[in-house]
Amino acid sequence: MTMNEHSNEKKNKEKRRKSLGHGYSCRFSKGMTAAFGAAAAGLFVTGMLLPLRPTYSNAEKRSLKTFPKVSVETVLDGRFFTDLSGWYSDTFPFREPLLSAGSAVKTLYGIQGEAYYGNKKAVVADELPSEAETPAPTLSLEDEKETAAATASEVESTEETEQDFTVETNPDGTMLLPDKPKEEVTLTGEQAGNIYVANNKGYEIYYFNQENAQIYASMINTVQAKFPDVNVYDMLVPNSFGVELDKSVQGKLGSSVMEEAFTYIYSMLDKKVKKVPVFDTLKEHKNEYIYFNTDHHWTGLGAYYAYRKFCEVKGIKAHELSEYEKLRFPGFYGTFYFATNRSPALKANPDTVEAWVPIATNEMNYVTKAGDTMKAKVVNDVSKSDAGNKYNCFLLGDNPLSVVHNSSLNDGSSILLIKESYGNAFVPYLVDHYEDVYVVDYRYFQDNASKLITQYKVQDILFLNNVMAIGKKTSREMLALFR
Repeated sequence: MTMNEHSNEKKNKEKRRKSLGHGYSCRFSKGMTAAFGAAAAGLFVTGMLLPLRPTYSNAEKRSLKTFPKVSVETVLDGRFFTDLSGWYSDTFPFREPLLSAGSAVKTLYGIQGEAYYGNKKAVVADELPSEAETPAPTLSLEDEKETAAATASEVESTEETEQDFTVETNPDGTMLLPDKPKEEVTLTGEQAGNIYVANNKGYEIYYFNQENAQIYASMINTVQAKFPDVNVYDMLVPNSFGVELDKSVQGKLGSSVMEEAFTYIYSMLDKKVKKVPVFDTLKEHKNEYIYFNTDHHWTGLGAYYAYRKFCEVKGIKAHELSEYEKLRFPGFYGTFYFATNRSPALKANPDTVEAWVPIATNEMNYVTKAGDTMKAKVVNDVSKSDAGNKYNCFLLGDNPLSVVHNSSLNDGSSILLIKESYGNAFVPYLVDHYEDVYVVDYRYFQDNASKLITQYKVQDILFLNNVMAIGKKTSREMLALFR
């Protein structure tokens, strides 16, 4: 074979190779396009199967969006299509596994550092004033009937025909709660605001609001004025952002100095109100597991240290942790995890719910949001619960009213705890010190707390609220309980 023939043969082989490669590439490209199209079509068909679409997220503890109503107005202005898109994505079948898979893919992007979730421009902190020289003014309880309903737009009006509140006693001494019909309240779930994630842990950023601070203090002072012979305690609880992060980091994020805000709020309380200052107490233990990594709540241990401070203020002896039975429920992912759309950094740092069982009794009765009377434990076994529901080990979650009767005491001692979900982890420690513990979640309770106090001769009232939950709306909701 001559040199030219060899060269031509080589060129022909190269052409055949390229032709083969091109054909393979084209077939591969067409195959991938077809596969992708089939997958997309399959997902679309799956998404349109209404029976498969979920209506409630157990992980996020909220009702999912409903199919929007069609009207000429909403179609013309585009709202229908926006709401339809939101419904479609919020209720897509197998939503939870798909979101979790998406989070897992993100972990392949590299090392996760600091992250910010939210809208920094949405909230601007007020300037912190110096300590108040006079207490915050009391409010008119009559006015609160109408104001609370107007302020709490997503909660049904608290105005209703007042009925006697009665609690009957079973033969064994436990409390039998009234089986009264109540209007069902739709749960929207607890959601975090602006979240800062660092070192695989979430923090909710705090912004001081003077109006919110003043109305909260006024609410406490008004209840004390209404019940001058009752011990009114106020425990304002800081979140992990204020306790665990340095002030320099808080300042970088545009936050208010939480310690100064607490000092200002407490300066507005009436002298008769018994303050339970837990900020410094929690800060002394900030290197311990007192706040969750993936959730906005404090842990059972954080609540325990606050309980010790309450006992100090009340003048009673606190139990040691070693005296309780301890339960542990690993694999908990909370509000921060879901609010950050399953942050890979938080995914890598799951929580364990730790609970210490009351010594005297672990039995309680509670009224559901539908008005049914049920029995449960103060500390419940949630080992088989979904990852997002393990905090419900305390009181079985948020209920309008829970009652714990301690038959080992016969001294008539009683306390009414006004709380949101931070109070749930605190209740187990109260049980051993009172004959009766009444726990009211102000967001769902529809009876009259004043009648409960009067009828059952309640001696102590404790307001336990985390700092992110004190606002104009929530304070009016609490005050409306005492109308």
